[in-house]
Amino acid sequence: MYKRQILLALDSLGSEFMEDHCMEALERMGREEAIEPMIQKASRRDTKAMSILGKIGADDEQVVDALLDYVDSNIQLQRPAFRALGEIGAEDAVQPIAEELATNDEPAVRSNAARSLGLIGDTRAIQPLSDVLEDDDADRVRASAAWALNQIGTKEALEVVADYADDRAYLVQAEAERADLEPAA
Repeated sequence: MYKRQILLALDSLGSEFMEDHCMEALERMGREEAIEPMIQKASRRDTKAMSILGKIGADDEQVVDALLDYVDSNIQLQRPAFRALGEIGAEDAVQPIAEELATNDEPAVRSNAARSLGLIGDTRAIQPLSDVLEDDDADRVRASAAWALNQIGTKEALEVVADYADDRAYLVQAEAERADLEPAA
């Protein structure tokens, strides 16, 4: 019942303030109640809806497909799509995001792609992240790749990061220091 009222308010009120509150209410309602309206809004390039889909965290084919539509879009749509896919842990997104990481000309996009891959945590991302850490010209992107490798957290990923303790970029050095290669007791 409340869902219908919130959706009616969302569609009829012209206030950004009210729209934000309606979106927050849908987010709090959880997956069953919010997923369909958020997919509909996300398909209309609504970045707030993309963000809510990530927070709901449903690794649902319909949700992932809606977000994958923006992986190779413009930077304003890529960022929330990458973040949401990462928060969801969408393994189907690893390959398209890794392609953006390797080929996109914008450092901000590559950095967001690296962070998304780290949030997903799939080991298939280790090699593309390692390549970026080694070769990218932008220190911000390299630092994001190091962070992502730490997030993945496997021995292989941590060994790659640990090799950059003397890197030219402080943020990469800091991530290298965080790479704890000692097994937990």
